[in-house]
Amino acid sequence: MIHYLCRHEKDYSRFNILKQLLLNFTCKHTIYFLLPFSKNQFLKYFLKRERIINDFFISNYDTYVYDRQKITKYNPRAWWKYTQDWINFRYSKYLLSDTQAHFCYWETLFGPYRGKHFVLPVLADKSIYYPPSAPVIRKDLVQILFYGSFIPLHGIDVILEAFHILEKDGVVFEAKIIGTGQTYKKMKILFNNLELKQVSMDGTFIKETELAEEIRKTDIVLGIFGDSKKAKSVIPNKAYQALACKKALITMQSDTLYEFFNENDMLMCANTAEDLAQAMKQLILQEALRSSYQTHGYEKFLTLYDTTQIKFQQFIHDIDKELTQYD
Repeated sequence: MIHYLCRHEKDYSRFNILKQLLLNFTCKHTIYFLLPFSKNQFLKYFLKRERIINDFFISNYDTYVYDRQKITKYNPRAWWKYTQDWINFRYSKYLLSDTQAHFCYWETLFGPYRGKHFVLPVLADKSIYYPPSAPVIRKDLVQILFYGSFIPLHGIDVILEAFHILEKDGVVFEAKIIGTGQTYKKMKILFNNLELKQVSMDGTFIKETELAEEIRKTDIVLGIFGDSKKAKSVIPNKAYQALACKKALITMQSDTLYEFFNENDMLMCANTAEDLAQAMKQLILQEALRSSYQTHGYEKFLTLYDTTQIKFQQFIHDIDKELTQYD
């Protein structure tokens, strides 16, 4: 029997995907899944850690100190977050990460991991993210979409500067930026200074189902273009969501992408405004190329989802067999 450990259950995409991957899966023994953002629960259930699969997914310490830079490593809050992460990482017998690169990065922070590790890609909720049921009514202009929570990981300044280059070059398009967050005010100032005419950005926050509809209405989705170590070791939600909706994706080139994808699945570029502008220009002007990325990316997503489900269930099945020794 599977139980989920969290501070409070909420409608969180990683949780929903986890449950979908395990739909109709049964096991003989009680196995606990420790959900992300609930690392304090590991201490609470520490004596049951032989039965806990820790979906580490994100380091609170790295997020606050390096990625979002909200506190310095000398702040007592940082010490506590590091301690929580270190205990979770070093004492978990079973651990999940979203990429192998992200797992290796955690080892540089917290030391070598001695347990059993499984890479569970972020994927996307297929009940929400899926291709349009009917052909999208074409507008005269190619539609470009970026959405996110405005954190440094996203590199939104690079995106805005790239749009500015396109407008200076006379490229005609229509772009929308959805979301708000930590860097929104700073990015809004940049947006205004660039005087972008073909881009809208109003700090709107929308529900996930509405977001999926926005993706289905667009032609090109933008990924992330940040410069942090985390940005180079993850494949974000938006990448999988775009592919699941059969949309052409442009995102920052990184070795991590090649854990699951290749150049036929998405358009990769350097995280500079010049390179991103050139990549967008390619897809704006070449409909056949956009269509190719849409098809290959969607097919790869479906294959990855199915193979991940099989391997993930086998991973848990093997844990279930190991637990026989505790009967």
